[in-house]
Amino acid sequence: MKTVVIIGGGTATFTLLKGLRQFPTNNIVIVSTADDGGSTGVLRKDLGVMPMGDIRQCLVGLSYTVPALQDLFMHRFDRGTLKGQSVGNILLAGLQEVTGSPEGAIAEAARLLNVRGEVLFVSKEPTTLSAKLTDGTTIKSEHELDEPVTKKRAPIAKLMLTKATANPRVLDAIARADVIILGPGDLYTSTFPNLLVPSVAEAIKNSKAQRVLVTNIMTKLGQTDGFRASDFVHEANKYLGATEGISVIDTVIVNTKHPEASTIALYKKEKAAVVEPDIEAIKKTGAKVIAEAVISNHVHKKQNGDALKRSLIRHDADKTAEIIWNLIK
Repeated sequence: MKTVVIIGGGTATFTLLKGLRQFPTNNIVIVSTADDGGSTGVLRKDLGVMPMGDIRQCLVGLSYTVPALQDLFMHRFDRGTLKGQSVGNILLAGLQEVTGSPEGAIAEAARLLNVRGEVLFVSKEPTTLSAKLTDGTTIKSEHELDEPVTKKRAPIAKLMLTKATANPRVLDAIARADVIILGPGDLYTSTFPNLLVPSVAEAIKNSKAQRVLVTNIMTKLGQTDGFRASDFVHEANKYLGATEGISVIDTVIVNTKHPEASTIALYKKEKAAVVEPDIEAIKKTGAKVIAEAVISNHVHKKQNGDALKRSLIRHDADKTAEIIWNLIK
């Protein structure tokens, strides 16, 4: 059985996992410990627990239990004192206190959800993400970086993470991987924070696995404004410690189909645009390019009670997973 390691978390990873379920793969997701927004941020602040939001989504993505239990873990209250809170996040916070550790909480939740695969925190401790912008401004939290308070902000020059120790199980998973997937998802708040933990980027760089980057369909305000697909590759290589002129990323999956005009108009209101597939520029890095229409036709609606902004359009789970499977089968 092939081992697929996914660096990310959140809705985009959850979507990819739904596609990978149809193939005989051992899926291991590596999740950041820097999340401090939404329901996760409230529980982290109030209870001192690890940030469980991405963990919850990935566990459900790997779950083979009854739909009702999956729906329970994903349910979000939209009224009352618990407005905005996710049931799964609350359950995981409670399990951390009951078991005495984040690992114990994940293990028990995985048992309840009949999970096949693993979800791992990248580090043993919670972390704080910050960023230096090109104009010298410092952003001091993951949530502020993820959802800018203004509609215009200077580009991100450098990400920084508080002191962290790599989870040994993460390093072992990377060493055993047949393919390592970066993205899709928010580069600077879901993917790259994992690479800032000491030894993680080096382990990926030295891995014999195929290293695949799935570029996003749309840009993200305050993170990837004006990015083309080649910019995603450039930034990923930078945070992986690539030697100049030599790409750590082996293969790049690029979407070639534009969303409907009405959907693009909605994104335009949020200062987001289509990521243009500048294929020739990517090839010059030395990476292989797989350029296909991997966009889902479904437009997602925001869940009631959710305080965070979510993607309206996502990758087609089955198409993207099939591309990855064909790389390693």
